[in-house]
Amino acid sequence: MKKILSVVILGLILCFNANAANEGSGPIEFPAKFEKRFKDYLGHVANKKQYKFAFAFHPDGANDWQAIKGGSSSLKVAEKKAIKACNKKAKKKGCMIFARGEKIVWNWDSIPNVYYTLIETSGAFDYIDWKDVSIEIGKGPVTLSKDTTKKFVEYLEIYENNKNEKDWSIYFAISADGKSSGDMEASSPSEKNIEMVKAMAIAECMSNNKKNKCYLYAINDKVVWK
Repeated sequence: MKKILSVVILGLILCFNANAANEGSGPIEFPAKFEKRFKDYLGHVANKKQYKFAFAFHPDGANDWQAIKGGSSSLKVAEKKAIKACNKKAKKKGCMIFARGEKIVWNWDSIPNVYYTLIETSGAFDYIDWKDVSIEIGKGPVTLSKDTTKKFVEYLEIYENNKNEKDWSIYFAISADGKSSGDMEASSPSEKNIEMVKAMAIAECMSNNKKNKCYLYAINDKVVWK
């Protein structure tokens, strides 16, 4: 019994060390408006319990998060994908895990308290469920705001960095006035998954737009707004 118990404990220690090895530490340069991005992430975590979430960060400010549906092993996949996507945004290696689900695991005493406060209130966010969204392509005259233009440029950079990935695609949604946006990536070629990701991009935009309607603006690098 003692030997079996020792093996179990050793396994738990190895599992813990494997997870800890991905965790970041030290100073971070938080990009402008990161508070909003982290709030959006926590909204998804709070409302999609069937997914495992991982948020990766580069000390220079690049970041990305991924969600994988399934059991405990899905978390490892989410972490791997988040780090890979983050490294591509940073255009260099060095990304580590900032948060698992709603828990910040980055080791740095100077992380602003606002991010911990967001976690405490994450269940109270105005959040649009993708299942309640109708997928529509936008029509009519539209002008992107300065902030939305910046996000669309970043979106196109993400596309360029990932376009050669097998079965990968990305979607960008905006509000009718061009002031709010949302985007989401897909890594599965199934029609059901792609439709879900389109809806998630629109839902994220609507969460940023006080729940008002948003529409698809671009698929990959192609503007589809009519």
